[in-house]
Amino acid sequence: MEQWDIVNGFREKVGKTWIRGDEMSEGDFHQVVHIWIMNKNGQFLIQQRQPWKIGWPNMWDCSAAGSVLMGETSEMGAIRETKEELGIELQMEHAEVIFTVKFSRGFDDHWLVKQDIDVEKLNLQYEEVADAKWATVDEILELVERGDFIPYHILKPLFEISRSSISLRKANLSDAAELFAMQKKVFQPVYEKYQDHDTSPVFQSFERFIERLKTGDYYKIFEDDLLVGSVHVYPKSPGIMRLHMINILQQFQGKGIAQEVMNRLESIYPEAENWELDTIKQEQRNCYLYEKIGYFQTGDEWKVNEKMTLVHYKKSIGFNHLKPIST
Repeated sequence: MEQWDIVNGFREKVGKTWIRGDEMSEGDFHQVVHIWIMNKNGQFLIQQRQPWKIGWPNMWDCSAAGSVLMGETSEMGAIRETKEELGIELQMEHAEVIFTVKFSRGFDDHWLVKQDIDVEKLNLQYEEVADAKWATVDEILELVERGDFIPYHILKPLFEISRSSISLRKANLSDAAELFAMQKKVFQPVYEKYQDHDTSPVFQSFERFIERLKTGDYYKIFEDDLLVGSVHVYPKSPGIMRLHMINILQQFQGKGIAQEVMNRLESIYPEAENWELDTIKQEQRNCYLYEKIGYFQTGDEWKVNEKMTLVHYKKSIGFNHLKPIST
């Protein structure tokens, strides 16, 4: 008997569970995962579904997929499903959720995992998987054209992100010291410019930083596996996500990293109906970036000192959300 946790439309657990096969109530959602394993040559590990599978029999599919069970996180579900279907352990230090699709009955996290695997050593789950192999992007698109691969409409953004040098990986407490030092380094020039003694992250205590790290989601930003920054987001209230802080090391600024990160975040949180952030009014380059991707000034601002004013931004339309998977 497969049992799932129920969440609402804002991805909040509501204290209910659901048994697979029963009818779900209106407004109830559950968590699903799709896992896409990519090797160093840019090939994807794909599996062929057994002919007796209900839904897409004999078709080629992603590496693994399934529903997250009661008590599991999305990451735990991805690890378990891959182990069950292919007999391998995922290397989650090289994994990230690249986007999430909100559909009529759930939230579908798509995991990209960069890992080299010997297909000869796979232990395929007989009930689910008939075959598995490595395939290039062109080979997958050819299978789709022939009607042999499930025609996900998310393949284009999947392949685009897989080719990107930018990745977002969840931070944890073991990353705190490194990220705390990076934050001080990024904001030191800002402090020297504006002398914002009372508000500058340069003077944030390590204890306060740890509290922030435990609130919402803190991501490490990598470019070609080199740590170049971090970003912190959290739900301010149901449906409202706040971008609290984005740090990009000075030598990596001006390369479009922040814009790509913000677009990626929008696709990871489809439950968000609004995004909010605060920034320095005098930093026109930052204001231009936010306005370029759809944020607008609400009119709320407050003067920190004679040199610096903070201004409030909001975004309520034009999100980078992916539509539900369809054929």
